[in-house]
Amino acid sequence: MLARYGGPLVPRRTARVLYVVGAIVFLAVLVFVGLRFADQPASAKTVGYDHVDDNTISLTFQLTRQPDEAVTCTVQALNKGRAQVGFREVDVPAGSQRQVVRTVDIDTQGEAVSAEVVGCDAA
Repeated sequence: MLARYGGPLVPRRTARVLYVVGAIVFLAVLVFVGLRFADQPASAKTVGYDHVDDNTISLTFQLTRQPDEAVTCTVQALNKGRAQVGFREVDVPAGSQRQVVRTVDIDTQGEAVSAEVVGCDAA
């Protein structure tokens, strides 16, 4: 077989070293990504929204964060074509609860059909 197909392209010792280096790099990337996402100050999800009038929509969202951290969330109102017709930043002060529910009114420049939380960051 050796005469027909030739020997391995990379010696066994080199292949093992490459496997070990690859595994170390993979684990380093995995740890980096895990730490990066574990350090996020807050997350929010939309609970619901209600049309107040043609130029206002009310958004209710649930915020999960460290209780001792103040957080600023950006929320937006969208029209039928999913274009932004209004946005607002909502400051949530530090408190004693990990999860809080907030309801905010978003003024719009046209009729909104939905509203959502864009994201939250430490204040």
